[in-house]
Amino acid sequence: MVAMMADKTKIEWADATVNYVNGCSVLSPGCKHCYAMKQAHRFPVRQGLTEKTAGGMVWTGEVRENPKALDQVLRWQKPRAIFWNAHGDLFHESVPGQWIDQQFAVMALTPQHRHMVLTKRSERMREYFSGYLVERIDCEIDAIIAEHVDPLHRRSDDLRAIAPDLDETWPLPNVWLGVSVEDQRRADERIPDLLATPAAIRFISAEPLLGPVDLLNYFDPTGACCGGEPEYRCDVCPSDAPWRYSEPSSDGQWAFDPQINWVIAGGESGPNARPMHPDWTRSLRDQCASAGVAFTFKQWGEWLPWEPGCPPEWESQNGRREDHHALLPVDIDADPKWDDGLWAIPEFEHFAFQRVGKKAAGRLLDGIQHDAVPTP
Repeated sequence: MVAMMADKTKIEWADATVNYVNGCSVLSPGCKHCYAMKQAHRFPVRQGLTEKTAGGMVWTGEVRENPKALDQVLRWQKPRAIFWNAHGDLFHESVPGQWIDQQFAVMALTPQHRHMVLTKRSERMREYFSGYLVERIDCEIDAIIAEHVDPLHRRSDDLRAIAPDLDETWPLPNVWLGVSVEDQRRADERIPDLLATPAAIRFISAEPLLGPVDLLNYFDPTGACCGGEPEYRCDVCPSDAPWRYSEPSSDGQWAFDPQINWVIAGGESGPNARPMHPDWTRSLRDQCASAGVAFTFKQWGEWLPWEPGCPPEWESQNGRREDHHALLPVDIDADPKWDDGLWAIPEFEHFAFQRVGKKAAGRLLDGIQHDAVPTP
């Protein structure tokens, strides 16, 4: 049961995790040290979804569903903020469309929960929502209600009473959709798809953050990016983005108003974690502040920055106090190498990082904890 879902989670912005879809494949640099990929073989429900290679355990691309996970969510009465499929990707190319329909049916039948879906496959997510979904999801809702007639489950008439009219309630107000963005290239690839996807709340997970990311054009795509002109063309927005063809209403407001509502930023953790420059996440914090977008700083990860003029002094595991003053040339995209736990990145002159571990590094950014969450 623990491998399929967890009623509690260490993820700072969620109350529970549910792994209905298990299994994935490496897609971009942010996947390199995926904790779920490295640990999958330890859990019976995910055994066989990874294979051993010279670089460690790697996803095979096979996916597996866990129908019991959906049933558990239907049983939870207390409202929860649920993060779906931390050990998979709902929009992976190997996931059948019916699995996606079934998850959305369950999310529709549990309006007491906040459902958060994060993907790296933004193009498929966008394509999925471009089709006529209401009829398919309604069919899955009917099937779920028909199955839940056992007294041990919620009564079917109770489920029917809360089943939404999808023709009137779409997108689902309790479903938040997000994309993973680890650098500017991935931002430019995935965020336009997210903006073209109908959602009550759209969010970005910049974790692990591997480079600077400029989001300002995406915070107001009808103005900053496309100039508010539906016939305008640019290199950022997809050619068929809804805001390009929508007409303003009589009061001058656009009928389709895509927005980014939330940004989560964080560094990488784990044995081979790459450090995150503080200016990268400070920039995201400041961009969000200027645009009125909610910002959450999840963690520093394994590494804490050593500011110039402030040599780090940390207790080592054997109790010795160590003072480090050297800068070491390291390629951030290569496997990390360090001496006494200190890492310097060549392109950041006079900057170094101290490996202290995730817990010691904490999640304070310039002495402040950022936990803002958008209001639907």
